[in-house]
Amino acid sequence: MAQQRSRLSPALFLLVLAAALLAPVPGLAAQARNIILMIGDGMGPSQVWATRLYAMRELGRDLRMVELMNRGRTAFLGNDTLDAIVTESAAAATQMACGVRVPARAVGMGPDGKTPCKTILEFAGEMGKKSGLVTTSRITDATPAAFSAHVEDRDGENSVAAQQLRLGVDVLLGGGRRHFLPDSAGGARKDARNLLDEARGEGYALPTTGIELQRAGGARILGLFSMGNMAFDIDRSRTDEPSLGEMTAKALEVLGRNPKGLFAMIEGGRIDHAAHGNDTAATIRDVLAFDEAVGIALDFQRRNPDTLVIVTADHETGGMALTGIGGGTAINFAAIRGARSSLETLLAELAVTPTAARIRRAVSARLALAISDEEAKVLAGESYRKDTTQTYIPTPRSLVSILQRHLGVGWATSGHTASPVFVFGAGPGSEGINGFRHNTDLFRMMRDALGSSGVKIQ
Repeated sequence: MAQQRSRLSPALFLLVLAAALLAPVPGLAAQARNIILMIGDGMGPSQVWATRLYAMRELGRDLRMVELMNRGRTAFLGNDTLDAIVTESAAAATQMACGVRVPARAVGMGPDGKTPCKTILEFAGEMGKKSGLVTTSRITDATPAAFSAHVEDRDGENSVAAQQLRLGVDVLLGGGRRHFLPDSAGGARKDARNLLDEARGEGYALPTTGIELQRAGGARILGLFSMGNMAFDIDRSRTDEPSLGEMTAKALEVLGRNPKGLFAMIEGGRIDHAAHGNDTAATIRDVLAFDEAVGIALDFQRRNPDTLVIVTADHETGGMALTGIGGGTAINFAAIRGARSSLETLLAELAVTPTAARIRRAVSARLALAISDEEAKVLAGESYRKDTTQTYIPTPRSLVSILQRHLGVGWATSGHTASPVFVFGAGPGSEGINGFRHNTDLFRMMRDALGSSGVKIQ
């Protein structure tokens, strides 16, 4: 009788067996059909915190990034490279893309800086997933390049452009048209190749404005909206460029049609350039634009719960610090909200006859600040120039110091810092986002979430 009572009925036995087979294996990442990796270039903890304070106090809302932090997983992320404590974007992005420490300026290369490493985008492509890269910088710049090309130095952007098309990245949205055009057509290529014509022959739609992007159809899009970088978000209303959010929505719409899933890397590229310029208002506005894109990714994830979303940064830029005005406790968020253009635009204006009176008028009109006659005289003694490199130009330290007194936000440097950055995520495979991680760990998290390796996350 005891033996009879201990036997399981056939139906109950099948239920127990099914439960055992479906139980998660400890230490292994869950499988994701889609991966969306979002990188705020130069976005350190201070940039996130300053933007959150601004959003809550001036806009009456919280960040979508905070929503992700609260419902997902959060960690600090180290970003040192093989040869540097203070990293730069090419090596940092390559470490995320390939999972190994690499030397500075290497793009899609392994530890020797010369041997290509297989990127997470390439892994995803081998699994039949569609791929997309979106940035407000040049699509050939260091961060998107690290996922889609292999060059020894990040300056090889003409080669990056050709490799991106050869690899067949399905959606490419950003700036950098000059690297797809021959010099005879105003581009930067010396090989006479017109990659836009080649892309058109491969079935890519080629929008050049926000409206054209909305109307673009088909399964492949190469949208290049400027010759160099796209505009800072604070300046974008004076252009016909799409926002980072609009590009993100279009990319996910197109890539999301693939039943086998997608890999997308979305970059807020100009956060970095604004911070290089010690431009508080432009930095906060570009973080807000990035946050809008994060919200679009989260909404996509709600509709597609088998999506892993990871949000992070490659490094911090500028050593941003909320110092308070005059050593006090206030930050002038009202003036930050009232700013109408970037410092880049202001400096270009001041390059023409920078008299004290002209400087006072320009600072009032552009930055919504009333500086003193004495401050204007100090600024009149500076040398100003217009950006001709389509990257960014340094802001005179005297202007940075004066703006700190008026805004309560200071900057330690015009370069990068070794500050750790945030990483937060949600969805299948986000279990490893906890504690203090290194950016090389992100590759393994994504690879394991795709199910392309049985290697456990250590």
